[in-house]
Amino acid sequence: MKATRLIAALGLCLVMQTSAAGTAFVRDPFDEQVDALVREGFERPAQALVTLKQLQLEHAAVPDEVRVLLQAIGSIEARTGGAVRAGAAAEQLLALASDGPGSRAVAASNLVRAMVAENAGQPDVAAALAQSTLAAFEAGCPGAAPNPAGPETRSCDYRSAWRVRQLLAQRAMSMGVPATATIHTQAGLALAEWAGDARRQSSNLSTLAMLAQGRGEPGTAQRLMGHAKRLAAQTGDPVQRAGVSGGEARLASMQGDHKASLQAWEEALALAVQANAPRLEAQMLTNLSDAYSRLARPADALRAAERALAIVRRHSDLRGERVLINNIGIAKIGLGRIAEGRLDLARLLEMWQQSGEAGRQAETLLEFGEALAAAGDARGALELYHRERALSAELMRMNRSAALKDLQTRNDAEARQRDIELLGRDNALKTEALANRDLLQRLWWLLAAVMLLAIVLVTLLYRRVRDTHQKLAASHVQLQTQSERDPLTNLANRRHFQAVMEAATGRDGQSVGFEGALLLVDIDHFKRVNDVHGHGAGDQVLVEVAKRLNEAVRSDDLVVRWGGEEFLILAPRAAPEQAEQMAARVLRILGETPITVGTESLRVTASIGYARFPLPPYSAEVPWEQAINLADMALYTAKNQGRNRAVGMVSSTASTREALRSLEADFDQAWREGRVTLLQTPGPQAQDTLRAA
Repeated sequence: MKATRLIAALGLCLVMQTSAAGTAFVRDPFDEQVDALVREGFERPAQALVTLKQLQLEHAAVPDEVRVLLQAIGSIEARTGGAVRAGAAAEQLLALASDGPGSRAVAASNLVRAMVAENAGQPDVAAALAQSTLAAFEAGCPGAAPNPAGPETRSCDYRSAWRVRQLLAQRAMSMGVPATATIHTQAGLALAEWAGDARRQSSNLSTLAMLAQGRGEPGTAQRLMGHAKRLAAQTGDPVQRAGVSGGEARLASMQGDHKASLQAWEEALALAVQANAPRLEAQMLTNLSDAYSRLARPADALRAAERALAIVRRHSDLRGERVLINNIGIAKIGLGRIAEGRLDLARLLEMWQQSGEAGRQAETLLEFGEALAAAGDARGALELYHRERALSAELMRMNRSAALKDLQTRNDAEARQRDIELLGRDNALKTEALANRDLLQRLWWLLAAVMLLAIVLVTLLYRRVRDTHQKLAASHVQLQTQSERDPLTNLANRRHFQAVMEAATGRDGQSVGFEGALLLVDIDHFKRVNDVHGHGAGDQVLVEVAKRLNEAVRSDDLVVRWGGEEFLILAPRAAPEQAEQMAARVLRILGETPITVGTESLRVTASIGYARFPLPPYSAEVPWEQAINLADMALYTAKNQGRNRAVGMVSSTASTREALRSLEADFDQAWREGRVTLLQTPGPQAQDTLRAA
């Protein structure tokens, strides 16, 4: 049930990731061909490399495909011992990286180097290089974050990402961190499932089975391995089936069933032979040799190892050769051929010595010593034991010597640093003594200079503060002026008008009644201008109207942008008859001459409501706010009477402020009842006068 839940969870995760990515995997024939050549390159590198280099010539015009081909070439060279040629491919990949350090060309170069390091026995270097490539390769994959390096020309590179996850999982297992290995393996499985890659799914499931066995879940391990075996069978590839059989053998060995393990290794070997895959055959023979040794069958172990040795030597596999010489020597000792086993030991020790791997020499001595002891050669075993102890002691001595040398170097450096510090302190004391002599002589001069400088600084500071204050005052005046001007028409705005009124009548607007003429001017059908000609044309009309209003009034009158298309004219010293004249003048100056907007001429008219306060005959005092309301009532009447006209309040029967307020409550009714007298002045008539929308 645990395995079922695990597989179901992974499947659900895959569905969610695919949905999040928004795309399904589409197979590319080019990528499929290159992937098949990489697999072939493990067994027949020369043939695969020839084909890949021919493809490189054919696809030279497509940089992204050149990257894929160079990565494939480097991978084959790295896995078959061609470290120098793999390094050359990595350098060529770097030359393609024109889009930054996080590009896939850089990632491909680092992955090739990681495989070189893995083949050379440098797992830490391999893992670090592999980790650096993950973001670039998984960009575009289900559930992956966007690559911060920038856009890529290809979608999810699941094959490279899967290989990176394999490297990281293998490193985690070698470090004894199965939880991390499980995370990387499950991530690789999700990629393989998304792409529908049965080969890679089978490999991941086999690994997850062994990790489950390591967690003490044999039932889960068996179910996962069964799933892996079914997928491998679906591929019809004997190489893939051999790999899964190897996984079954390891799983059986972990469970202590060495006979089942041996049977699985023999099945894997048969599949490798069927696939005509000699390197895979050598791997299976090597593992089979170990299985025979565990079952105390040295003759079979020797035959398997010698058969594998012939293969690895043909492929220049030095690492595999050393492992097999080790197995052969131990098998010979188990057969009683102790002298031959000792010769193999000597040859193996020489190989370790040439490679400078003293630690592996010590391991070899220990294994052969145990084999000799099992064969009854106590003296030989004791000799190897002493050699192993001596070598281990020498390694410890070398390590200790290196540590002491490093410590001595640090101590010497610290001693030199202390001497330098003491010399520096001595020089500082002498310099200070010499400086004190001059200090005593210059002290009074310095104090005098400081006083003079202080006086100068205070003077400069005073002037700067004064200038700053003046600038701040000027800036305040400028800001206040700007805040009281309309930015489009440069007319006064409501804030300025309110300030003028408060200064003239008192801040509460009640202490002194308002006196003078007020005209409220509203452009007729201004919305039509904006709708038909655009807001830019509307702004031009407002600017021109403001200009003409300024021309229509006297120098001591005030024109205000009251809001939108509405303007207010304040004439504080206008006589009663002058208010009517001013309204007529405004109607004429606005309506007679069209306003040019771009290539068009627009005839603009206005409606005006006005009054001269206090209203005759009773001359009741009117606050300025109420005066504006009454003028607005007259403007409303002008609009209702057909626009392009001025309506003025010339008299009223109201003798008090309260009576005037009653007029505001129903202005039309007051007009019809004769409580207020209105004077209408028509504007200029023209055929092109704006009409309502």
